[in-house]
Amino acid sequence: MRGFLRIKLDTGLIIGTGLIYASYAKICVWEVIGIAKLTDKQIKIREYLKSAWNLSDRSIARALGVSHSTVGRVRKEMQKSGRFDHLSNTADNEWMNHPYIQANKGLLETLNPRGLRAIKNIEVLDYMQAHPQIKSPCVAQAYLAREKRQQRKDARVTISLDDVDIRVADVRHVEQFDWIEDGSIDLCICDPPWDRTSIPICEGISRVAADKLRDGGSLLVLTGGSHLPDIINALSANKRLRYHWLLTCPLPQGSPASVSRLKIQSKVRFVLWYVKGTYDGDIVSDYINRPNSSSATDKTYHEWGAPEELISELIERFSNPGDTVADWTVGGGTTAVCAVLLGRKFIGSDVDENAVKTTLRRVRQLFGYAR
Repeated sequence: MRGFLRIKLDTGLIIGTGLIYASYAKICVWEVIGIAKLTDKQIKIREYLKSAWNLSDRSIARALGVSHSTVGRVRKEMQKSGRFDHLSNTADNEWMNHPYIQANKGLLETLNPRGLRAIKNIEVLDYMQAHPQIKSPCVAQAYLAREKRQQRKDARVTISLDDVDIRVADVRHVEQFDWIEDGSIDLCICDPPWDRTSIPICEGISRVAADKLRDGGSLLVLTGGSHLPDIINALSANKRLRYHWLLTCPLPQGSPASVSRLKIQSKVRFVLWYVKGTYDGDIVSDYINRPNSSSATDKTYHEWGAPEELISELIERFSNPGDTVADWTVGGGTTAVCAVLLGRKFIGSDVDENAVKTTLRRVRQLFGYAR
């Protein structure tokens, strides 16, 4: 007969069999196995925390494209080990000594967790001290972020010909893009053909963009509606890019937009928006009223040329001066020209050598060269 083991606790009695020791040992073994079986995501977070422990969970989550709650759990597990006490990111209490806190000590008792996270930022405290009418650290944080975004938008940037790199390359072959540094592109805009031939091209666009875009960077692909499901599937094949939204903009009058076999007369073009990681830009409308004139078509340099008015609007909405814009289907060079005129660096390619020559000639003319 098995003997019974009785353990007395403050809350009462727990009665169990002698097998409790075996069960406890089994639990310990599984805990050890669980630690050994860290996922790739958790390993990535642990390595990031070792060098960037002072960042908030949300900042790290945005950088790695993971959930902030996952970062928080990994941080706590590392703290429990006793070897990473500094990972708490609360060891530095400099914010507690800020003059605004000293003058408003009762404020901390009224804040929710989100407000407490915001007020630990010295810049937020400086902003609240300079704007005493603002009582909420979350509001101060939002205003501060908006002002910083506006400063980036208004920055005066000088672009030279050295900031432009355009080469002959086939986007269907990722290895042909090794000359571009991974994570160096802020925005990628592509306008491939609007028929079924664009499906393998879109697969290539997705793969290259996943490598070359920075975390938080956007990929915009202009397309029509005839093969939209296939185009979406092709762009979604790479899981490092996430579908974000579908933008629309008007087609100019006179564009070849009628699809007689489907009895459709299209009035809009679509812009498929994908993001690497988590989008970190401004709020934008999903309807872009560009071009807004009836004669805004431009096929001078390429049969599939997109309106400069539209491309310029996309660049301004989704990037800042000094950022790097890319296009793997440069065609006649509209994206390149618009990027340079708006103070952005440009990296581009096309499988057609003549298209690359045309684009290079147009860009060089912007800097005063005859050809």
